[in-house]
Amino acid sequence: MAGPTIDQVEVEHNPGFGDRGRGQIRGIVDGGLLTIQGWVIGNCSLPVKIELIDETGVHVGEVPIDQRRDDIAEAFPGVPGSSSAGFRGTVRPAGRGAGDLRVLVDFDEGEAVEFAVLRCQILAEDSATSPVEEPGRWSLVTIDREAEKVFVGKEGWLYLRRDTNDILGQQTGRVRLSDEQLLGWRSVLLKRRDESRRLGARWSCLVAPDKESVYPEFLPDPISPVARRPVHEFLDVAASVGAPVGYALEPLLQAKADFDVYSRTDTHWNFRGAYLAYRAFCADLARQGVELEALGEDDLEWVDAEIEGDLGSKVRPEPMRGPTIRVGISHPRGRLCFDNEVKNHGRVMCFEREGDGLTCVLFGESFANYLLPFLKETFSRLVFVHTSMFIPRILELERADVALSLPLERFLVRVPDDANAFAELEATTLRKGGGLPW
Repeated sequence: MAGPTIDQVEVEHNPGFGDRGRGQIRGIVDGGLLTIQGWVIGNCSLPVKIELIDETGVHVGEVPIDQRRDDIAEAFPGVPGSSSAGFRGTVRPAGRGAGDLRVLVDFDEGEAVEFAVLRCQILAEDSATSPVEEPGRWSLVTIDREAEKVFVGKEGWLYLRRDTNDILGQQTGRVRLSDEQLLGWRSVLLKRRDESRRLGARWSCLVAPDKESVYPEFLPDPISPVARRPVHEFLDVAASVGAPVGYALEPLLQAKADFDVYSRTDTHWNFRGAYLAYRAFCADLARQGVELEALGEDDLEWVDAEIEGDLGSKVRPEPMRGPTIRVGISHPRGRLCFDNEVKNHGRVMCFEREGDGLTCVLFGESFANYLLPFLKETFSRLVFVHTSMFIPRILELERADVALSLPLERFLVRVPDDANAFAELEATTLRKGGGLPW
């Protein structure tokens, strides 16, 4: 018989904690387990660990504050401990249990301050509908942090789990965009639309679908995706402000009957899938009056390969490998002329090719790397910036004809802030040992 199931979690932050520090915490539900994660920094003292206390006062366990958080280091430069301000722990309800979990932050001088309370509703092991009423008991779970990020689906398909964006919560309808997030996206999209017009650049934005949205049929049986997810709320906001935003899901769904469009052991689309997104970008730009010489099938050579990928490498005890598709360009002209070789956010790459043509700046997450072989042949100059931000200063410096944005579906629960985007990019690249071409 299955154990208790956590039905929902509400987080109540302690406003008084602001006197000692700042931070965020989330509770991510995965059946009978609750993952508690977030970040915290101190105003004067260094936070060293998280304490978990149940509602009866019983000490559940401790979680160190030692997870690398480059984003917090960027947001709070010079604050002691900001680069390792993250924490992550997993608990399981023991027996029949429901109730609250108090989260305390222990500082290096010995004081413990309440950070938040997680109010949990748990269903009994013999009931699918009735919450248990008696106070709960919890136990801290020791988990292989790499292996826990992988769901092994059907027929060798692997999926992400327990990530910071709660992708399974989004897929199953448990996670929605709040009113504050919707208003935030409205403001961001309006500014991006207006800035691109001011600079004379045609802007096109395409959301890269999560693998779970394209291949839900291979998910493990307990997971039931819903039709409406945060991405659809985002698309509604974009339509309401007239932002040129699309969603690459439909062409991927149509093509997957003929070939894989995502790698089975990786979170990303393969180059076949990226080519479909590239064609969607070209079609949208054509609707906006931008004429491009898009690469056709005759220009491409598809090669089957096998990889571990970012998911297969985390499978224990032995990594898994699976098929993927690579691409070659028949007569390549685009060449790499700058690469700061920064890992992930902050990377900047510039490509140039012979002949006349338009210039383009691409802002995007890791999925954008798979578009580069196609875009570098399409534009006379292509600049790729690995970022979730939109940076008008770069469009201005490049005198770009086209601006492309490629956000990732599961990242839409985080509303980016473009206010000081160029300065933040510069600080990130310098901190990581790189530089910018401008």
